[in-house]
Amino acid sequence: MLLENGHSEASRLATFLGLPKAKRMSDLTLVERVERGFPANTADVIVRRVDPKGQFIQVYHIIPKSTYHRRLKKMQPLTKDESEKILALARVFVEVLRQYHDDSKLAAQFLLREHAILGGRTPLDVAKESTTGADLVLKLLAQAEAGIAA
Repeated sequence: MLLENGHSEASRLATFLGLPKAKRMSDLTLVERVERGFPANTADVIVRRVDPKGQFIQVYHIIPKSTYHRRLKKMQPLTKDESEKILALARVFVEVLRQYHDDSKLAAQFLLREHAILGGRTPLDVAKESTTGADLVLKLLAQAEAGIAA
């Protein structure tokens, strides 16, 4: 799907994720990258996009600390499941930043604020559990933008 700037959603997400050759990334290429596993530091890249100073969100909110450090130390890619989770979170983070006009502090506050609609859980907690959870947070954001009570 081409966006208003002429880039595909895949290239936009790949750029957000800090992947090489992001501007030419097709949907299929992004799928292949997920299957091979993203570089381990991709988790840190997306966290820094939302929280540049590391004040609110840590990479360990997404991947367990020991797993993250082991992958970095051994220069191992993330697993397919971890990469899927990172991609789902990237979709959420991109949308949150868009709705908060790239204000990373407000975006982080939204992600960490408990919501009754999410059963008292935070959007970050729900989104990081599964792609279904990320989809639910995206739905919440779409409803909020449209002014619809969820």
